[in-house]
Amino acid sequence: MALPENTPGITRVESLFTYHIFGYPAELQKWQSDVASYSLEVGGLVGSARRFSLTQITGDFDAVEDEVILQCMTNIHWGRVRVRGARISDVLNAVGTDKGAVKVALRGAEGFTTDLFLEEIVGDADRFLLVYEMNGRPLSAQHGFPIRSSASGKYGFKWCKWLVAMEVVDYDYKGHYEGRRGWSDKAVRGRPVQ
Repeated sequence: MALPENTPGITRVESLFTYHIFGYPAELQKWQSDVASYSLEVGGLVGSARRFSLTQITGDFDAVEDEVILQCMTNIHWGRVRVRGARISDVLNAVGTDKGAVKVALRGAEGFTTDLFLEEIVGDADRFLLVYEMNGRPLSAQHGFPIRSSASGKYGFKWCKWLVAMEVVDYDYKGHYEGRRGWSDKAVRGRPVQ
């Protein structure tokens, strides 16, 4: 079986697999016609909760570019893409996280949820991004326009599409797959999730 690590080349966005377990968000059409109507809410255990526009995310924070593998936990569906985005850690630094914070809960506009460990986000910052471009172009609708998270080295269920909220918490929050289905919270690519 061909493994992502051993298969060179960039996957065309149009050929990249997608899952939409809760469908498309109602807000997507509005964002496509007026991207200024989009905002990302960052709150919870922070110094000052804020909303960030796409213009702020793309303009106020350093852009990081990376070649990453987006892979389904089945290990059947995957693709290699180039992403560009702001570090989640930089956005969290802008609002300040409280002592005792453990995780960041992520919520997509269509209702999907997942989580990331704050220690990982801070300790390996370039792996965890608020992605706004894929393969040199703005995110497509099916891949999370205008913002999705990326978590290099983790399965796709840690990559939240249509991201509208990040909440810093001091407990073991678990998102949809981690909580309802009992999948691995670490979600390391290549390892079993159950």
